Amino acid sequence: MIAQKTRYALRSLLFLAEEQSGAPVQLGRIAETQRVPPKYLELIMLDLKKAGLVKSARGPKGGYRLARSAELISFGEVVRTMEGPIALVSCASVNFYAPCGDCQDEATCAIRRAFAILRDQSTAVLDSISLAEGAGWEERLNGGN
Repeated sequence: MIAQKTRYALRSLLFLAEEQSGAPVQLGRIAETQRVPPKYLELIMLDLKKAGLVKSARGPKGGYRLARSAELISFGEVVRTMEGPIALVSCASVNFYAPCGDCQDEATCAIRRAFAILRDQSTAVLDSISLAEGAGWEERLNGGN
């Protein structure tokens, strides 16, 4: 399961994707509408900013906005930013590989192979869903098109 922090990050980014103007949105508004504790959201937004997913602006009209078009940010990128590797076992991770330690032959290990297949399919699905697509799903569910 993904951590609550990742769910909050996704919800906040989807909210920013739904804001059609592209103008910065104040942290308090994001926190209130998405029901995220403001102090916790500050930390999440810092992580997202470091990863290049959001930009911030200071001042009375300041806040956060997406750093790129919502079509160019995938659920997979957000999950990897917040969680690290998508693989469920370290020996099946592409970017964070580590041997299991108890495996007799990694090349023929059925566990590693099964979880590598799962990783590839999960990654492909998450990378194929953009924030724009997700925001569209939410708009339809909330009475939009």
